[in-house]
Amino acid sequence: MIQAIYTSLSGLLNHRTRMDVVSNNIANVNTLGFKAAQSSFQDSLYRTVRAGAAQTNPAQVGMGVTLAGIITNFAQGPLQPTGRPLDLAVSGNGFFGVKREDDTGAEGIFYTREGVFSIDKEGYLVNSQGLRLVDESETAIQLDVSADKSVDTINISSSGRISVTYSDGSTENDQVIGLFSFTNPNGLLKVGGNLFAYNEDGEDQPAGEKLSGQPEQNGLGSVLSGYLELANIDLATELANLIVTQRGYEANARVFTTSDEVLRETIDLKR
Repeated sequence: MIQAIYTSLSGLLNHRTRMDVVSNNIANVNTLGFKAAQSSFQDSLYRTVRAGAAQTNPAQVGMGVTLAGIITNFAQGPLQPTGRPLDLAVSGNGFFGVKREDDTGAEGIFYTREGVFSIDKEGYLVNSQGLRLVDESETAIQLDVSADKSVDTINISSSGRISVTYSDGSTENDQVIGLFSFTNPNGLLKVGGNLFAYNEDGEDQPAGEKLSGQPEQNGLGSVLSGYLELANIDLATELANLIVTQRGYEANARVFTTSDEVLRETIDLKR
């Protein structure tokens, strides 16, 4: 009876974790470039009541459930046309690289599938957080703008090449957006803001080898200008998962209370 309480408690705790995962998916149903996560369970340790013999099988009692892992579904999300040249989507497996540079000159690079960019006052292509879009060598892309020279038109090809016409009539087309891919993208660390981090110096890097290059090369995918990638969430599936998780939680809660009642009755037998 005591063991049943702890077994049901493990079910309660892990179903609560699954509920957290499902609720986060539903909350981000309209988040650009968001990738849905799913949790999986596995049975925990077993207590052997009777060992197996030549004529009998072993008798074992399970001791609950544990979280096997939380994996991310990196499948392509639906593409939404916007008509805005600096709205970019990756068709394929690649990630955009974005980097920040603080006042001390320290830099950090992150990877994202969200492609809402704009041009800041220094000519850098930046996302909503001010992180700068980079090329395949992880160098921030900067356009040649100044106080008397602004961008008139800008076009980005499927190969990531940026063609710019400036207000003074000059043109530029030598900047190319970089894309990045990883052997195991589930090994990337989610840091919020639609960003993933990769530990360049990690000897035991779970994401595996990083591949960088230009779009339409090495299987990195292509860049679609005027499109945004939506979250790859199937809301009907998530709502079904929500119901199943709730039922699992309720069943474990019932086992918990029933075990407590049986234990109380057992104690009352001595009175």
